[in-house]
Amino acid sequence: MRIFSALALALCCSLALAGCVSNSVAVVDPSRLFQDSGPGKAGFEHLSRIESAMQAQLEIARKLMEKSPNDEALRERFQKIFLGYQQIVGAEQQKVVERINEVMQKALDDCRARKGYTVILSTEGLLSHDPKADVTNEVLAEMNRVEVTFEPVTLEELSPSGEKAPAATDPAPAAAAPSAGERAGAPDTAPAADPAKK
Repeated sequence: MRIFSALALALCCSLALAGCVSNSVAVVDPSRLFQDSGPGKAGFEHLSRIESAMQAQLEIARKLMEKSPNDEALRERFQKIFLGYQQIVGAEQQKVVERINEVMQKALDDCRARKGYTVILSTEGLLSHDPKADVTNEVLAEMNRVEVTFEPVTLEELSPSGEKAPAATDPAPAAAAPSAGERAGAPDTAPAADPAKK
């Protein structure tokens, strides 16, 4: 009789413990945090602008090579430029991922502390979970409170003639510098000579 009582007591304790654990665990969808959050969208837009600028330069290079298919010096120059492009893209991708991860981690920590969760798990790889445990929307709201910006990127630009052109920038070229006259507070052109004077 005592054995059955002990087993019943152990079973009740196990169920109570399981209930405590389940209430202290939450899950999130990390792909949504990257794709749907404000910081994630800002990062993807930043990379997309760089990719568009690169594609424009690739098209110029393709046309130039069609006109001079045997110009090895031109080919080597293009290869060097595009190798630099790839290095820039790789560095920017790393910056974007690191920044989004930073914002996401803080949002997860804040949500976990505020709600009293012991742990927040990723939905990726879970075999089953209660939809009520999903706090993705709450973490998204936390992330969207953070404004994320990325520094413009300068790419070496190719001109249709094959010569170096002014640098292409992301997202827009810089404003033209003021003339020497404007910096000195004087008009750009000198006043016309007085016809009466010789």
